Amino acid sequence: MIKTDVIIIGGGATGCGIARDLALRGIPHCLIEKGDYAAGATGACHGLLHSGGRYVVSDAVAAKECYDENMILRRIGEKCVEPTGGLFVRLPGDSKIFRERFLRSCEEIGIPTEIMSSTKALELVPNLNPDTEEAIKVPDCSIDPFRLCMLNMRTSEIKGGLSFIRHKVTEIVKSHGRCIGVKATDAVSGEVKEIHANIIVNASGAWTNLVAGLAGCEVPLTLSKGSLVITNHRLTDMVINRLRPSSDGDIIVPNEAVCLAGTTSLMVQDPDKIAIQPDEVDIIIGEAGRMIPHFNQTRIIRAFSGVRPLLKSQKLDSREISRGFQIIDHQNGMYSIVGGKLTTFRLMAEKMVDTIMSAFNLKRACETAERPLDGQEELSGYPLSKRLSDMKNIVCECELVTRREVERIISQSGTRHVGDIQHRTRLGMGPCQGGFCTFRALGIMHDMDILTSEQSVQSLREFLQRRFRGIRGALWGDQLREEQLVEYIYLGILAMEQNK
Repeated sequence: MIKTDVIIIGGGATGCGIARDLALRGIPHCLIEKGDYAAGATGACHGLLHSGGRYVVSDAVAAKECYDENMILRRIGEKCVEPTGGLFVRLPGDSKIFRERFLRSCEEIGIPTEIMSSTKALELVPNLNPDTEEAIKVPDCSIDPFRLCMLNMRTSEIKGGLSFIRHKVTEIVKSHGRCIGVKATDAVSGEVKEIHANIIVNASGAWTNLVAGLAGCEVPLTLSKGSLVITNHRLTDMVINRLRPSSDGDIIVPNEAVCLAGTTSLMVQDPDKIAIQPDEVDIIIGEAGRMIPHFNQTRIIRAFSGVRPLLKSQKLDSREISRGFQIIDHQNGMYSIVGGKLTTFRLMAEKMVDTIMSAFNLKRACETAERPLDGQEELSGYPLSKRLSDMKNIVCECELVTRREVERIISQSGTRHVGDIQHRTRLGMGPCQGGFCTFRALGIMHDMDILTSEQSVQSLREFLQRRFRGIRGALWGDQLREEQLVEYIYLGILAMEQNK
C-alpha cells in the first residue's frame, strides 16, 4: 500500500496543475490517470490560449480570468506558448451592434484591442477572406496542451510527487464514512494498487460524476461535445475568430505545422460514447472557409471530438453555460473541481490547493504564477528548426522525429503505448496520421524488449482502429488516396486482416 497526503484523480491540465502547485508548496501527492496525460478534454481542444475575447460579451468573469491567465502563462511557459495574436473578423452581414458590445466589454475588462481595416488585416493574414470588412486584434496565443501537462508534471516529479498513468480508479476506499484512499488497476498488467491519503481531489473532467459516484457522491454536470478538424499545413499564423456570438466553426488556431478549426457544441450523456458526425465536419469546414476561403480546398487530415465538463445548467444551448469553475466539498475527504477552461487551469489549481492547505491548517503562498515551468528546454523539441538539426535515422518523416528521440522517450517512461510516444514527440501527427511511422516505433519497442512480437501486433491493431476513427471524417481527395495506400500496406503486404 502507498501512503501520501493528497490523491489527484485525473491527468488533464487541471490535475497536472494541482500536482505542480502541491509540489511547490511541499505537499506529498500522487496523481492517477486512466490514460495518458491530457487524454480527455485537454488533449481534444483547439490548443488556444484565450485572450478572453470569445467570452467577453457573454461571460465577463470567465473572460477576465482567461486574459489574466493568458498573461501569466506567457511569462511562466515561454517555450510552451506561441504568441500568435488573434483577429476577430467581421464579415458582410455580421452585426455591428455585437461589434460595439465586444469593444465596450473588452475595454471594461481590460483586454487590449486594436481595430484594423480590411487592408491591414489582409496584410497580416493574406489568406483572409478579401470581403472582410474589418478586424479587431486581441492577444490570443497558441499552446500545446500535451506539452503543458508534462511540464507541470515535471515539477511534481522533481519534488518527489508520484504519478501513475494508464491506471483506472475502480474503487474509493472508505473508513467510517470518510474517503481515505483509492484502488487503481494497471491497464497493462492488471495489478491493483491501493493508495491512501488524507484528501482526494476529483479532477477527472467529463468523468467527474462517475468518479464521485464511487464515493456515493454526485456532481451535476452538463456534458458538451465539441468536434474539430486538422489541416495538413498552416493557413494562418494568427488565431482567427469570427466577430459574432459564439457559434459552430468560428475559430481557426495555428499550432505547430497545422491548423485546428472548430468547434461544435452538442449535449451528450456518456463521455465514453462520442462520435463525430459527417455534418459536423461539413459545418466546420464551411464556416472556417468563410473566414479563410482556402480552407475549402485544404487537405483535412483528421477530425476529433472532446467533451467539455460544464457546470449543470437548464440552458438548452451549452454555449450559454458559464465557463467558470467550481470546487465542491463533498464533506467526506473528497473534493471535486469542475468547469473552467484550459486557459484557466493554473488558477483552478491554485484555488484547489488553497482549499487543501486550509483543510490541513497550513500556510504557504502559491508560487505557480511567478515560477517558470520546469523542463521547458528539454520538452520544447517540437519546432521544426530544432528538429531539422538532427536528420539521422528519421522514424516519422511528417514531423521529423528521430529514432534517438523515440528511444529516449521509451527509456524515460518505460511506456508500452505508441500513443504516449506520439504525445511527447508528435510522431504520427502529420498528414499520414501514423500510417508510415507507427509500425517503426513499435519495432523499436520490440528491439528494446518492451513488447513481444505478439504484443506489438496487437498494439498495432488497436492503434489502426483508433487512427481510423479519427480520419474517417476526412476521407476524400488526397487524404482518401493516402488512406487507400496505407490500407494496402497493412492489409495487403502486412496481412493485418488475418487473425493469427
